[in-house]
Amino acid sequence: MFLQRRRLSSVTKNDPKRWFEVVFKDGSSGKFPFVWLRDVCLDPKNYSIGPAMRARIPMMKDFDVTVSPCSHSVKSSGLGITWSDGHQSFYPTSWLKSRNLSDSKVLSSRKSQYLKDTVVWNENLIKKLPVKVDHNEFISEESGVKKFLDAVCRDGIGMLVNGPQLDVEEHQNVVQKIGDRIGLIHQTHFGEIFSVCTKPDASNMAYASGKELPYHTDFPSLSDPPQLQFLHMTQPAKVGGKSMFVDGFQVAEILRKHHKWAFETLSKTYLEFIEIGYDMHEKNGKEKKFDFRMMSQQKTISLRGDGTLKKVQFGNAMRSWAFATDPEEIQLVYDALKLFTDLCYRPENQLVFEMKKGESVLWANTRLLHARSAYDCDPGVPRVLHGCYFSWDIVKSRLRLANSRVSQDNDVI
Repeated sequence: MFLQRRRLSSVTKNDPKRWFEVVFKDGSSGKFPFVWLRDVCLDPKNYSIGPAMRARIPMMKDFDVTVSPCSHSVKSSGLGITWSDGHQSFYPTSWLKSRNLSDSKVLSSRKSQYLKDTVVWNENLIKKLPVKVDHNEFISEESGVKKFLDAVCRDGIGMLVNGPQLDVEEHQNVVQKIGDRIGLIHQTHFGEIFSVCTKPDASNMAYASGKELPYHTDFPSLSDPPQLQFLHMTQPAKVGGKSMFVDGFQVAEILRKHHKWAFETLSKTYLEFIEIGYDMHEKNGKEKKFDFRMMSQQKTISLRGDGTLKKVQFGNAMRSWAFATDPEEIQLVYDALKLFTDLCYRPENQLVFEMKKGESVLWANTRLLHARSAYDCDPGVPRVLHGCYFSWDIVKSRLRLANSRVSQDNDVI
């Protein structure tokens, strides 16, 4: 039955249109342009395929875009072509069917590889979040990586539970192991792996005290802020310190639907964010002071060309006095920011939970805003987390690998 569905029924060559029209035995059909077939021919002269690289060999400057088939042959197993440049190609039926650009299912399947099917939160979904994956399954099984990163891509957040119960100084190694399991950690001016705890010379509001932290995204002061943030609970507070999240995409869509003026204001107005100070990094076994003076402009709501949501960024602590808008519009901007913030704090829009020792959470920093409730600790027993950042490219690359390993499908070209 499988082979029957994969067989070719007919192939018609259309010289004026410069394509082959292929009809498969299952009745589906597709148009395959001459130039495209010659370009994508999987041949050692055309592609370098190995464990470390898959790349097209011919250069575009040498490619003949007027290349035509001199002859072709049709077999149940595929289509053979002899080209005007002398090259001979063979395209298996299954290969043609899985790359049929006339087939909406093929296009939809290819689109899914970009892992952009996000699910915007609502009150019912929030009750089911975050998706929890066992720490050891994530470390040892590809299925664990798939579950965890699937949740992060779809929901904007995922959680690892039942993590190791170690001394405080050992937990940085846990974060490094998780980072290595995902891929490359995104380095910022706080280094690769950082600790979050109260410090006398705080370089970030999270380090300043145990007071409540307001909803924000990290690093709106950077032109290219890290897209995902990871935190691992090393030592919880005695009381309080709950983790709080809100889906910025949900808030933006509420504004778009019910408060269009605010949505338009926040999606067109650039705010300025600055971050000035220093942080201490360990380098070659020695502490090194790193001074920084970060400065950038961001829209609170950023849209793609088609109007869909691209990212949400805001951090009131780092917002400067400068506005990239007319003074007459500034009151409107404040009104919109206030409404945006009020929506963040509505109970039905918030995900609030208490992280236990050894638990970890990874979330989309340019989608979700996060906050922290106030906390108290016993003397000498501070609340400590360790964290790092990732880019979507690394996380999605790792998820594609996990998907292919779980399904044992390596056909990506």
